[in-house]
Amino acid sequence: MAVIPTPRRQALAETAYDTIRRRLVDHDIEPGSKLNINTLAQELEISPTPLREALARLEADGLVVKRSLAGYTAAALLSGRGLRELFEVRLLLEPAAASAAASRATPADLLQLADQLAEMRGAAGDFASRSTLLLYLHHDAVFHDRIAGLSGNVFLRSTLERLHAHTHQYRLSFREGWAEETCREHERILEAMGENDDETAAARMRTHLRRAQARLTEAARQ
Repeated sequence: MAVIPTPRRQALAETAYDTIRRRLVDHDIEPGSKLNINTLAQELEISPTPLREALARLEADGLVVKRSLAGYTAAALLSGRGLRELFEVRLLLEPAAASAAASRATPADLLQLADQLAEMRGAAGDFASRSTLLLYLHHDAVFHDRIAGLSGNVFLRSTLERLHAHTHQYRLSFREGWAEETCREHERILEAMGENDDETAAARMRTHLRRAQARLTEAARQ
């Protein structure tokens, strides 16, 4: 008979997943480093069982790797080919999400997106501080996630959420000038959504992704 997880265990696994995912994406856990289950369980004050459930989800996301007799390791950064393939998928999905969102967005939805863009601009001043950079990247990710959510397609949104985690890892090597470029690109997407122009919203999202890919590819080469 299958064992059904208790609500408390599910909640602990969810918390562990969110915490470790953030550490991986923000490089608090370095790519390629070994994960010690006992140490993590002590840090998170949980038993190994919900922790293993969280790690299994992170493995499915491609953020950790499990090897026989060696346990879990933080996944290495994507290769140049991997980064290119990731953007190929984003270019297939995110313009479609922007198009659907432009048709569905309410004034309240657009106001929330405008607030995220304002938060991005507010955090874009000083990336000498790692905390400021992480705050900027958080608002950037939320902007994209809310557009995916406004598409009304839960599978599309969950797929993009997994992809964004890999993209975010490269953004920790952000360059001066990128923030303002990104904000301008987001602003143009938001303008098209405000006009309920689905085709223009999709085109501007496509342009934004291609420029983001070029920026991140340049950073990965250096």
